[in-house]
Amino acid sequence: MKKIFTLLFFALLLCAVSPAQRYLEEVFDDVTVTTNITYGMNATVIAYQLFGEAIPELLKLDFYEPAGDTETDRPLILYFHTGNFLPHPQNGSPGGLRTDSSVVELCTRMARMGYVVASCDYRLGWNPLAPTQEERVYSLINAAYRGVQDCRTAVRYFRMAEEEMGDPYHIDTDRIAVWGQGTGGYIAFSSSTINDYLTDVGTNPKFLWDPDGDGIPQPMVIDFVNGDINGTGFGVNPLDSDTLCYANWPEYSSEFHAMVNMGGAMGDLGWLEDGQVPMISFHATTDPFAPYDEGTVIVPVLNLPVVDVAGSYAVQEQANTFGNNEVFAGLSGDNYTHAANANNDGFEGLYPLVRPVGSEADSAPWEWWAPDNPNNANGLATNPDMSAEKGRAFCDTIQWYTAPRLACALNLPNNPCSGGPLNDPCDLAFNINESLGGAINAQNGQGPFANSNATTGGNDPSSGWECWLEPNGDGDAPSLDASLWFTFEGDGNEYNIFSDNCGGSLSQADYIEEGDTQFALYTGDDCNNLVPVLCNDDSPDFTDTDFFSEISVLTAAGQTYYLLVDGFNYTEIDETVGIADGQFCLQITNVTVGVNEIPAADFLMFPNPANDRVTINAKENLSALEVFDATGRLVTQFRGLGSDIITLNTAAWEAGMYTIKIHTASGASASRLVVE
Repeated sequence: MKKIFTLLFFALLLCAVSPAQRYLEEVFDDVTVTTNITYGMNATVIAYQLFGEAIPELLKLDFYEPAGDTETDRPLILYFHTGNFLPHPQNGSPGGLRTDSSVVELCTRMARMGYVVASCDYRLGWNPLAPTQEERVYSLINAAYRGVQDCRTAVRYFRMAEEEMGDPYHIDTDRIAVWGQGTGGYIAFSSSTINDYLTDVGTNPKFLWDPDGDGIPQPMVIDFVNGDINGTGFGVNPLDSDTLCYANWPEYSSEFHAMVNMGGAMGDLGWLEDGQVPMISFHATTDPFAPYDEGTVIVPVLNLPVVDVAGSYAVQEQANTFGNNEVFAGLSGDNYTHAANANNDGFEGLYPLVRPVGSEADSAPWEWWAPDNPNNANGLATNPDMSAEKGRAFCDTIQWYTAPRLACALNLPNNPCSGGPLNDPCDLAFNINESLGGAINAQNGQGPFANSNATTGGNDPSSGWECWLEPNGDGDAPSLDASLWFTFEGDGNEYNIFSDNCGGSLSQADYIEEGDTQFALYTGDDCNNLVPVLCNDDSPDFTDTDFFSEISVLTAAGQTYYLLVDGFNYTEIDETVGIADGQFCLQITNVTVGVNEIPAADFLMFPNPANDRVTINAKENLSALEVFDATGRLVTQFRGLGSDIITLNTAAWEAGMYTIKIHTASGASASRLVVE
C-alpha cells in the first residue's frame, strides 16, 4: 500500500513541476521555414484556354520545423489551404495562398508543438461559371480529383526523400496527417476516403454525365485519361494525346494516418468506410457554401449550386458509427472538449462552430487578411468583424481541440488516450484505473486497473492490484523470470503484471502462490464468450517463457487478445469473469516480453559494435525480428521475413546499447548490440 501511495505522490508532485509536453503544448520558441520546395510536377488545366493544352506545373510547398530541434523522427502534417480551386485573387475570396494569415499561423503553432508541417500548393482550375450545373459538377470533381492526386504525391515525396535523399526532413513516415482548410477540406476528406476508382468515382451515379446527348452515361473522371487516384501513372486524353497526369514517386505508399478539416465537405458519403483514418472536424453549423450536414455546395460570391455533398456533421456521424474515431473516446475534462460536446451530439472528433445571430454566413471565422486585399469587400460580406485577434482566437480553439486528438490518432509520446502510451507521471496518477502502457486494459470493470482502489487507496487483497504495479527502481526488468513487463518512459522503470514483491503490505502468498496460477490466451468479442488460443497448463508457473513469447508475437501482429488469469484453474471459469477469486480478464494489444527474460542468443550478429549496418544470421528462417533500445522501447520490427539472414541499416540510430530479438521455428532469442 505504501509503495502505491508513494508512486502516486511523486507522480502528482511531478505534475506540478513537469516540463511542457511535446505534441500537447508549444515546446519550441522559434520555427524555421524553408520555402518553395518542389514536391512533384503534374499537368494543370488552369491556362488551358491560353495554351490549348494542359501544361506541366511544379508543385510547391513551404516546410515548417521547430528551430533547434534534435529529434530525427518527427510526425508530419501536410496542410492544404483554401481558395475555391481557383487562383487568388481571381477566386473572389480574400484567401487562397499557402501564405494566408491563418495558414501561416496554424502551421507555425503546430511546428512549435514539435510537428513538422508542409504547407502545400496544389493544382487549380475548374469552371464555376459553366452554364449548367452538370458542367459545374464535371469541372469541380476533376479539380478535386487532381487535388487528391497532389495530396498523395506530397505523402510519397516525403517517403521518397527519406529513402533516396538522406532523410533531409527527419520525418516519421508512420505518423503522417493531412490537414485541409476550406477547399483544402475537400482534398483532405477525399484523400482520406477514396480508395477504389471504379466504385467511388467511375461508376458512382453522382459523377456520371451524358455530354454527347446520346443517352449513354459516361464517367466525369476517367482514370486512364485523368490518371489513377494516386497520381502514380500517366493519364492521356486519347482524342488529342494531351497528357493530363504525370507519375510522381509511384514506388512509394500514399498512406497517411489521420485527417483534420476546417470546413469543406466529402463528395459522397459512400466513400467513407469502416476502418479508415480518425478524423477531426471543425465546421460552422450555418456555413452557406459547404453544408454542415448534407446539402449542396454553393460557389462563393456567385452563389451557384454545384453538387450535393456530406459536411462534417454527416461524415462524423458515420465515422463514429463505424468506430473510426474510437481512439478519442478517452478524452474528457478540458474546456475545448466540453465546448465541442455541448453541440456535437456525442460524435467524437467533431467541433461545431456555432455562429451568433447576424454572423450565420461566417463560414471561416479563423481567417483574417490585410485591408488592401483585392477581395476585401467580398470577405467582409461574410466575415464583417474580421480581425487578427478574432482569427487567432479561433486558431486557439482549433489548435487545442486538435492537439490531444492528433497525438492520439498518431499514437505519439505523451498522448492522453486510453489506447496510447503513458509517458508522463501525471498520466500514471490520473489514468491508472483506465490503462497502463497502452498494452493492458481492464475489461468490463474488472481487473486491477478498473478497481477504484487503485486511485482511492483502498486495500482489497482480492483485487491484488498492488502486486500488479510493481516498479523495479533500477530500471531493469523485474527478477520474476517470465512475467509480462514493459517500460514506463515517464520514470524509466520497468513494470510487470505479476511481481515478486508487493511493496511490503501484502506478501505474494497472500494473493497468489508460485506454481498454482495458470494462464490462458483467448480471442472473442470481449471478456465474455472467450475462445481459447493458448494455454500453459503443462507448466503452470512463472517460467514458461515460450508461452509469453508466443503472446508477444501474436499481439504484435495487431489483433486483440484476452489474457485470463485465474488463481485456481482456468478450465473452471464460467462466462462471467469476476475478481473475487483473483480472476482477471485483460485485453492485450502489442505486449512485449521483457528482453532480459528470453533465452540467450543462438544467432550470429556482426559487426558488433556496429556503425552503419549490422548483419544477423539466424541459421534458420526468421519469422520476426524486433529491436529494443536501452530503455526497453521497441525501435523497429519486421514480420514475415522468411529468410535466415537480414542486414539492418543502423546509420540513423543513436549511439548506444540495443537488444536484437529474433523469432524462428525454434523459439525466441536475443542478444545485445552496441551502435557507435
